[in-house]
Amino acid sequence: MSQALLLPTAEDMRTNATFDALMWALARPGRVQPLPFPGLLALAESLLDRECSFYCSNEALKADIARTGANAVALNEAEYVFASVGNQADLFALSTMLSGNLLYPDASATIFAETQIGSGTGLRLTGPGINGALDIAIGGVHPDFWALRAEIIRYPLGWDIYLADGASLIGIPRSTKIEVL
Repeated sequence: MSQALLLPTAEDMRTNATFDALMWALARPGRVQPLPFPGLLALAESLLDRECSFYCSNEALKADIARTGANAVALNEAEYVFASVGNQADLFALSTMLSGNLLYPDASATIFAETQIGSGTGLRLTGPGINGALDIAIGGVHPDFWALRAEIIRYPLGWDIYLADGASLIGIPRSTKIEVL
């Protein structure tokens, strides 16, 4: 009796390749990872399902993300946050994101934002996954965002961050220390 070989669908291959990029981005903080499919929606599709909660400040993207089956919730309840970090008005709201607690540090938010990788504010990253220090430049992020992150991070508490730029991605886990240059 022969068994039918189940091959991955195009959607399976797309979400698996995107998931690989997400994992490598956090494993190698600050290192640019190519995205096989550009945009925040591809990132959401590779991570979110019916057991996930999300917040999205962009209404069109929110509707697209909702098709994953994930639950749209208020910012202060969301596991996954798709938001702008470019202006100061948005930053006050971001201070309410989940940052975990000592019993459940993983009960925290992961933030996704569109930025410009390779230009803008200089940052020096140190910590696990970085050999010594790594200097990067990120544009499209309000300078107060980095101060807010420094205030919130009390490892193991805090947020993991993904910064996307078209078909490129950088991950910054909560274990990474950031110095604004």
